[in-house]
Amino acid sequence: MIRWAGVIFIVASASSMGIRVALSLRRRCALLRQLMAALQLMKNEISFCGTPLPQTFALMAAACDGPLEQLFSQIAKDMDKRRWLTPLAAMQQALKDVPELPQGDQIALILLELSGKLGKYDLDSQRQGIDLALAQLEEERQKAEREQSLKGRTYETLGVCAGLAAAILLL
Repeated sequence: MIRWAGVIFIVASASSMGIRVALSLRRRCALLRQLMAALQLMKNEISFCGTPLPQTFALMAAACDGPLEQLFSQIAKDMDKRRWLTPLAAMQQALKDVPELPQGDQIALILLELSGKLGKYDLDSQRQGIDLALAQLEEERQKAEREQSLKGRTYETLGVCAGLAAAILLL
C-alpha cells in the first residue's frame, strides 16, 4: 500500500512540474497581451490628454493586475515622490522589485528602452518609442504563443512520462 502511495506521489510530482512549466508559458502570453494594452493606454494618455507620466503610470497600474500592476504602481509612486527621478531610473528600480519580470528578460529590456525615451523628447518621439515597443512586444507575443502551442502540451506530457518512468524504475 505504501509503495503505491509513493508511486502516486512520484507521478503527481513530476506531472505537476510539467504542468507548471506549461502554465508559465500561458502566463507569459497573457502578460504580453496585458502589457501591450497598457502601453496603448499610455500612448493615448500622452497623445490626447497630456497626462503627466506619474499619473499615466498610475492609470496603467489600475488597468493591469499581477506583476504589471505592481510594476506600474511602483513607478508611479517613485516618480510622484521624487520629482527628479527619470522614467528610466524608476523603471530600473521597479524591475528590481518585481521578480516576475527578470531584468535580463526581453520584456524588461523593451520596457527599459522605452522608458529611456519617455519624458525626454517631444511628443512625436515618445509616441514613436511607444509604437516601437508595441511592435517588439507583438513579436514577443507571437513567439510566446508559438512556443506555448508547440511546447505546452509536450511539457505536460513529459512531466507525466518522467513520473511514470521514475515510478517504474523504483518498483
